[in-house]
Amino acid sequence: MTQIVIKDNYRIKHEEYKVMRVKDIMDASPNLIRTSDTFEYLIRMLNEVKYRVIFVVDKEDRLAGIITEADIIKVLIPKYITFDEFLISAMDESYLEKKCIENRDLTITEIMTKTVLSVHEDDTVTKAAALMVVNKIHNLPVVRDSKVVGIVHLINLIRHIMNILAKGSV
Repeated sequence: MTQIVIKDNYRIKHEEYKVMRVKDIMDASPNLIRTSDTFEYLIRMLNEVKYRVIFVVDKEDRLAGIITEADIIKVLIPKYITFDEFLISAMDESYLEKKCIENRDLTITEIMTKTVLSVHEDDTVTKAAALMVVNKIHNLPVVRDSKVVGIVHLINLIRHIMNILAKGSV
């Protein structure tokens, strides 16, 4: 059954309402890395990935953590540096190179953020969007039985919104 609803001078065609689930909009090919992998492997992997977020899985493929670009920079630049302009200016050009070599064998477990928000593939798109807005994040791992099966990124939500608007006639 189709009905026309007039709201704020717009005519919107409503068809049967279907609750959209995360699995309907997610990307089913998330970037994954193992807890035992190294910093060097992570950096090489970044050249090949679609999203600049990598989900960390343990040997049973369960979600264990997340790595963002910010986590990578934190490995190279100590926290106390950000508070002291003098220390920043005292670092020579080779500082970054030295830190990269020094940390190449760090395991992912030592780098990752362990607290990770996630959504289940059967959660609603609205729940995913709310989690992203409230927590000011751009991506969520999608899980089934604690295993990562996808990623919801802001672009997935934007595409979903575009599809909603394309279905209605304005």
